[in-house]
Amino acid sequence: MKDNILYNPIAHLYESFSDAGAQIKIETRTIFNLAGDIEGKSVLDLACGYGLFSRECKSRGAAKVIGVDISDKMIEIAKNKSQQSGDGIEFHVRDVSKMESFGKFDLIVAAWLFCHAESLEQLENMFRVIADHLKPSGKLIAYTFEPDYRLEKGNYKNYCINVLSEEPIKETTLVKAEFLTTPPSPFTMYRWNREQYKDAIIKAGLTQFEWHKPMLLESDIESYPPGFWDIFQKNCLDAALVCQR
Repeated sequence: MKDNILYNPIAHLYESFSDAGAQIKIETRTIFNLAGDIEGKSVLDLACGYGLFSRECKSRGAAKVIGVDISDKMIEIAKNKSQQSGDGIEFHVRDVSKMESFGKFDLIVAAWLFCHAESLEQLENMFRVIADHLKPSGKLIAYTFEPDYRLEKGNYKNYCINVLSEEPIKETTLVKAEFLTTPPSPFTMYRWNREQYKDAIIKAGLTQFEWHKPMLLESDIESYPPGFWDIFQKNCLDAALVCQR
């Protein structure tokens, strides 16, 4: 994974994307609705970035939260925020596909992790590491690149992401895009298909899994101009995935 190099230059801008992106509240709602009550539970937040969902977990009553990201600049920001608030969250710089054990957890959140796997082997390793960190009754809530998204069906500029290109390579599709920050922040993702996800999940020993669409509410639609959410509904780039043993 090259994301340490990729995200370090834009780490200071990523929070402004999160603040501006209309879909971020949809993402948050979806993840925590699927997670259910997390009060008193242990949470591992993978690809945690600057700690947005780590802090949300803590605010919802999680007893223990550990955040992991490959970008040392992102983790630096996350640690600074945690120190300022005194929330007691641990943050570590790690490549999830090669990560050592941090113990067993009730809940693992992995928002925008799998789309940074550059090979099928790396994708499978991520799921294996996650399975090793789950308690027997634990749950993975992933938020990832929707396998059915296609640029030809509509871009994502309304939601602060400009998709620049899609290129089939080997066993996946390389997608180049940019966050619409000032200046724009370029990044790349890999779009894996549903069968590849299924195989990786099963190989990891996670026998139960289900895809979910983002929880866009009627109140969200009414809060924006007509047509604003059309692409989000018809050609969504976001998808949630729940996995258990």
